[in-house]
Amino acid sequence: MLNANIIHFFIFPGGLFAIFLGLILISIERILVARFQGRVGPVFYQNIIDIIKLFNKETLIPKDAKDFVFKFAPLFGFSGMLVLVYFLPIPGVYDGVKGNYDLIILIYFMALPAISHILGGGASSSPYAAISVSRELKLMLVYEIVFTIIGFTLAVYIGDGKGEFSLMEIIKYQQQNGYFLFDWKLWPAFIAFLIFVLATLEVPPFEVAHHNSADIMEGYLMEYSGAPLALFEITDALKIIVLSIVFQIFFFPSVIGGDIVINLIWFLVKTMFLVLFISLAHVCLASFRADQEFKFLIKVPVFLSIVSLILVTLSIKGLI
Repeated sequence: MLNANIIHFFIFPGGLFAIFLGLILISIERILVARFQGRVGPVFYQNIIDIIKLFNKETLIPKDAKDFVFKFAPLFGFSGMLVLVYFLPIPGVYDGVKGNYDLIILIYFMALPAISHILGGGASSSPYAAISVSRELKLMLVYEIVFTIIGFTLAVYIGDGKGEFSLMEIIKYQQQNGYFLFDWKLWPAFIAFLIFVLATLEVPPFEVAHHNSADIMEGYLMEYSGAPLALFEITDALKIIVLSIVFQIFFFPSVIGGDIVINLIWFLVKTMFLVLFISLAHVCLASFRADQEFKFLIKVPVFLSIVSLILVTLSIKGLI
């Protein structure tokens, strides 16, 4: 009989289940964007077909590329997201890998996909990728600050000023005292988190480092093909699952009874709302320029997350 940890890592909720679900969600997002724009869009399993085709294509490596880094950079982000899907608790479905400081581990691991983009693009020798890497680095530095402040705010709030860095404790606190989604002190942090989601997924208005055909083509993916490109695509799929889990842990870890199947369906329903939000942003928002993107992230989500931290601190001290 397989060990439970092996099943959780390779099959459910991580591994095969997470990859399959993430690819389906990306296809659904593409369908929603197409329908909003008056197009038909792909079939719901299109991204699965694309991944299979990529794994059957030849991997071409640029002549001047740094071979080892170019090949293995996609594994860096992929492995990070795969570990997080296994590591994170899903309310009512899976308890995750329990620890007292797993919030800190989450913050570190969330940066791995962007780091893999930077490593892979930098090793490709493409001038388009070099521009993309520069933009990605600036973007990552700011949105990771936003995510760190939000996480620290929640840790301070549930720890009554002392700092509680356990994700399960964040879930339990909300289930006993009310969800943070309905706590006005954390509304600025919630808005900042939604902006963080768009920035880390690099969808409009934050696509200047990638998918910007006007000046840098495919950016850091310009020289990628075959299996390494497939790994980057799978990493994006896993990231959507991770972001949905984190959103639900941070702001709305609601459960329906104690049945795992029912709570899994409820998790998927909440995930679809996040996919709908991403799709609407994709359709409605134009892309920033590189300088506008950086200034916006500094002025808006960083400011909003700090506002929530201040409000939480004042609340703990009994001043509001």
